[in-house]
Amino acid sequence: MVRWYLRGDMTRWIFIILILPGWLLTAVRGQTLGSPIRHSPVVTGGFGELRPDHFHAGIDLRSKSGKAGDPVLATGTGYISRILIQREGYGRTVYIQHPDGRTTLYAHLSAFMPVLQAYVDTIRYATEQEEVDLLFTSGQFPVNRGQVVGYMGQTGRAYGVHLHYEVRDRTGFVALDPFRNGLQIHDSHPPSFTGLKLYALDDKLLPLFDLEANPILRGSSARIKGDTISIGAWRVGLGIAAEDKLAENRFRTGIRKMEIRIDDELVYSFAIDQLDFHLNRYINAHLDYGEWVRTGRRFHRCYQIPGNRLPFYPEMKKAGLITLNQKKAQKVNVTIQDAAGNKQQLQFWIKRSAEMKEPPPRLFQYRIPFGESFTHTDQDIQVTIPAGAFYETTFFQFSRQETESGEVLFQIHHAETPLHQFMTVRMALPQDAGEVADKWVGVYLSGDQFFSCGGKVQGQNLEFKSRQLGTYQLLIDTLSPEISPLQANLDRSAGTWRFRIRDNVQAADHIRNLHWTIHLDDQWIPGEWSNQEEVLTIRPGKGLLSRAKKLRLHVWDDRKNHTVWEAELQH
Repeated sequence: MVRWYLRGDMTRWIFIILILPGWLLTAVRGQTLGSPIRHSPVVTGGFGELRPDHFHAGIDLRSKSGKAGDPVLATGTGYISRILIQREGYGRTVYIQHPDGRTTLYAHLSAFMPVLQAYVDTIRYATEQEEVDLLFTSGQFPVNRGQVVGYMGQTGRAYGVHLHYEVRDRTGFVALDPFRNGLQIHDSHPPSFTGLKLYALDDKLLPLFDLEANPILRGSSARIKGDTISIGAWRVGLGIAAEDKLAENRFRTGIRKMEIRIDDELVYSFAIDQLDFHLNRYINAHLDYGEWVRTGRRFHRCYQIPGNRLPFYPEMKKAGLITLNQKKAQKVNVTIQDAAGNKQQLQFWIKRSAEMKEPPPRLFQYRIPFGESFTHTDQDIQVTIPAGAFYETTFFQFSRQETESGEVLFQIHHAETPLHQFMTVRMALPQDAGEVADKWVGVYLSGDQFFSCGGKVQGQNLEFKSRQLGTYQLLIDTLSPEISPLQANLDRSAGTWRFRIRDNVQAADHIRNLHWTIHLDDQWIPGEWSNQEEVLTIRPGKGLLSRAKKLRLHVWDDRKNHTVWEAELQH
């Protein structure tokens, strides 16, 4: 019952608050979100974890059985605002808009809830598009907390069956920590140190050389052998490798916070509580990118460089810089913290060695100051790198080598230096390119593998873009993709067919090299791509299977090399 205590406009406000306590007050206060799965969560990937070219924007939750099909639940009341299906990336994804403005995201799904799957399939078949990006209004697909919205899978760029779960703010461009937004995980296990590096820095704070030490756990804290590090340098910054093992499982994730104190004075810290997608690639200015490329180890670079725009660091006078003293060792305390607030400390002493180490000479053709653009033009190549592509002053190397077989290799600096923006490369085509000019691609070499950056013919040149430094060359691609069925025949009763599809050239991350269409008789049908396995899965559905007679799979690559595979269906 509603009681009227006041008259006029104030009375109407009290009436509204009394009769709308649920939805409206939830929107104002913010509802408590729950778990997106029914079983006890097993975290295999943590929020803010260091990943290639990005911080992990959500958490990864393992399936109960290790297989696809676990129900995925809405973590709060709201409505499905967006459906995304893409071959790579997040794969099959549900976005739920909540009354308080937050959005939750559920990625790598094997399927949506039945009514939503039927709706999406209708759109896909009508438009003959495998990839769709659909937006919905609040009245179309409302959901309640705990309602099944999909099923766990491995679609998109996923390594193993799992759910990638995110919480985003009102803008949709900032990821929030799921552990601070309802998800409950018991964890009393502290994080651990796995590596320590000291970077000797010149007077411009550019690295000269580094020295590595091994943290050893002693009691409740970590130490190093001998306790004191002597290094022949005037000033250093630290590199810290660390991980967090949740008490309930064997998987290791990243840390959330770090503090470094020199003789009890705070000189550096960071805290990863939220992630702005516009700034996420600046992870390459935060970590030791060269170490990651060489060894796969991920060190937090604990001093700030000019091109680091991440908002994780409070304003500090020294910003991680440690000036060394030859006569007095300084005490260093490094504290790391995980999502649950568990901490671990590393303590050691550091001093300047009496013998100053001579830094190795820098070999380079060009010094590119931070913030400046750069263009190199040679007889058969032009490389243009825009301002802001490098995170610090770079000593750029370039060389040209002709092999015995007549191929020309271009060493465009080296892969251990990251690029924030795309460089543009123009390579001169051979004089006899003629009718096959459109078959040439620009590729970079990683080990013994070629990665295509595509390219467009501009006069007598091939122009392409890349964010990868290293060894490049021109390659002519006239080979068609290979299609290999992974079953002996197309048995109708199987209901699912799988094909391995491979091309002679892999693709850089920003290029889509493989394309296909699938038809049962004259009916277009979608497929499901697994990038990890290079497998295309086809699930036609019983209605189509009952009357279809032939499957036709047409695959082509970026250079329009085609392969067609056809077969009759068997009973």
